[in-house]
Amino acid sequence: MNGVPAQQTPILQQTLELAIQHHNAGDLAKAEGFYQQVLLSDPRQPDALHLLGVIAHQMGNNEVAVDLITQALAGRPDYAEAHYNLGTALQKLGRLDGAIATYHNALALRPDYTEAHINLGVALQDLGKLDEAVARYQKVLAIKPDYAEAHSNLGNTFKKLGRLEDAVESYQKAIAFKANFAEAHSNLGNTFQELGRLQAAVDSHQKALSLKPEYTEAHYNLGLVLQEQGNWGDAFTHFRRAIALNPENDLMWTSLSAALEPLSFLSADDDLLADLLHLLQRPTVHLSQVTGPILSALLHHPDFLQILEQTGTSGPAGGMAYGDMAERLSAIPLFLRILSLSPIIDLKIERMLTVLRRAMMRETMAGTAEETGMAFSAALALQCFTNEYVFPETGEEKKSAEQLQQQIAALVEKGRDVPPSLVATLGAYRPLHEFPWAGELAERAWTGDIKAVIERQISEPGEERSLRSQIPRLTSIQNTVSQSVREQYEENPYPRWITTDIQDNARTIADNLRGDPLRLDLGDYQSPENPEILVAGCGTGQQALDTACNFSNARVLAVDLSLSSLSYALRQTKAFGFSNIEYAQADIMELGSLGRQFDLIECAGVLHHLGDPLAGWRILLDLLRPGGIMMIALYSESARQDVVKGRSLITEMGYTASADDIRRCRQEIITKAEGGNREMAKICNGRDFFSLSECRDLLFHVQEHCFTLPRIEAALQDLSLTFLGFEMQNQRVMEVFKKSHPARQALTSLSLWHEFELENPDTFRGMYQFWCRKM
Repeated sequence: MNGVPAQQTPILQQTLELAIQHHNAGDLAKAEGFYQQVLLSDPRQPDALHLLGVIAHQMGNNEVAVDLITQALAGRPDYAEAHYNLGTALQKLGRLDGAIATYHNALALRPDYTEAHINLGVALQDLGKLDEAVARYQKVLAIKPDYAEAHSNLGNTFKKLGRLEDAVESYQKAIAFKANFAEAHSNLGNTFQELGRLQAAVDSHQKALSLKPEYTEAHYNLGLVLQEQGNWGDAFTHFRRAIALNPENDLMWTSLSAALEPLSFLSADDDLLADLLHLLQRPTVHLSQVTGPILSALLHHPDFLQILEQTGTSGPAGGMAYGDMAERLSAIPLFLRILSLSPIIDLKIERMLTVLRRAMMRETMAGTAEETGMAFSAALALQCFTNEYVFPETGEEKKSAEQLQQQIAALVEKGRDVPPSLVATLGAYRPLHEFPWAGELAERAWTGDIKAVIERQISEPGEERSLRSQIPRLTSIQNTVSQSVREQYEENPYPRWITTDIQDNARTIADNLRGDPLRLDLGDYQSPENPEILVAGCGTGQQALDTACNFSNARVLAVDLSLSSLSYALRQTKAFGFSNIEYAQADIMELGSLGRQFDLIECAGVLHHLGDPLAGWRILLDLLRPGGIMMIALYSESARQDVVKGRSLITEMGYTASADDIRRCRQEIITKAEGGNREMAKICNGRDFFSLSECRDLLFHVQEHCFTLPRIEAALQDLSLTFLGFEMQNQRVMEVFKKSHPARQALTSLSLWHEFELENPDTFRGMYQFWCRKM
């Protein structure tokens, strides 16, 4: 608290001093009462007004604080401490220009007022006036060279300026003057990480935590460094600790998801299962990262493991008591949650679900289905809808599904109640929105677990149908390859997703690309204030949403061939509350007529499906402003040899891209994989194998080109694009490459990456995903 009482009458002086004693002791309520007593006698008493304002600030009532301290200054304009505290309240309100002015007033009255110098520096830093902030901190240090906080703040500003070695020196001085300064140790660790000195970063964060074990940011930042080192298990542990201390931080949950991706649990206690459930309850989790590890944790749940083993040996559902198993599985909330959100990417669990679904149908048709296991039955219906009914089904099941839909139709027509068990069972075999009675069913009042099935399978597809007419067409679709590709993607929205890891963490283009984890060298690139961004081939909108929230003040145009995918994207975008994305139907091969220019163009997994990928790339390049940035993702020839083998099998067996043939093909591939075929086993290990649309895209695509790095390098030269670097989904690959090629410039050497890929053919299993710049 900054404030010195002026001369008063003895009684007022005594009351004021008593108030200050309580204030300094932390008893704000008593202090406030005594300050009010002073004001009853003298309503304009500046010390009481000022210190009441300080209490308001301490309690978070900064508007009240500003009003009270302004009144104090009206009666005593030379009150340096009041100017300072007014500045702190204004700073908390984000009124930085006003705060800066009041700090200057305080310093005019007290030039050696170090706290005012410090806060002024912070305000200047927050306004982006970094050089002025540096000068301010240096003035403080000229007055008080051993002021550790000033050294630390100077380090923060140097770090923002990119003067990392100067930042290190400042943090080390702060620590020299204040050895127990946990924040300076942690900030030093962050700077070491940016410099690539990872072990020094680990040591600094660990020192911070030894001083302050509950330091949330140090746990989080240590997790980031450990993750970059490839120490995923310890990174996961520190992210969990950070989240325990700050459970509402979305960024920490996202990092926890990323650290989870490469893990497979050898044991799992109730606390871990609870944390994983909390993760799945976050609206922004990226399921592709967490599904596999969560399934590995579930394998240690005794009931789950027992049912998995029992269904694995029971054959085709004969004699299985579905109701008992469904009830037991309904008591495992983590399994229900992952089942309802994401395709299950595990063949043993898929087999379990296939057997249980068959048993559910048998009991439903026999009239013996019970409601006790409805939570699992509903989750199974959601799973099958999400994976687009990829599980195999027998002729008997097909017949039963038809009979079941007729039974439901008759009940609806007569206005009778439809038991939830019937809805869940049919929803596990067929998408409910395709039946003529679906709309009437959705209008009924549903409660409990089946309500989610009605919403997902009827209401949401209905909304997508209504949104189709709102999506404009920007170009014609005349190219025969484009027409064939469009026809494929109209079958189902692709890829279907429920949640994604969008964050309220928008930064400029330059800050995103120069910052973690990319750390690209952009040279003289300057970010546009309001970037125009094109997402060419946006699918169902995940990428467009990521882009819209990652880049500040962005206006995003997202185009795709498929209205099914675009309507899904628009529905999800509305659900997530974004208004800066415009969706439109367009063919990349016709975008030359668009008449617009963009600062950033993203085209991931699309060019290789064009008849002439380089022609499409050139069309996009013409839409990019000079100096603009591109993100491109292309299939790797080396990483897709198993897919080539899979397509040979498809040709040999004469499979078509129909749903039934895709199911049959999957079973053939699974059989060969279990018989020791490595290429088929590799296909089975990929996420794309576990939903119908993704399997169609993986193995049955009507048009696909694969690339090599020499071919990409030649294309970049031909298009006059500068390669900036890869975006690696698996950071472990990047760390392995860096160990062989530690020089920074090696990261942009496509010839070195080509050598690395020859030695590690699965390096770009996802795709070659890279950034480049138009010169």
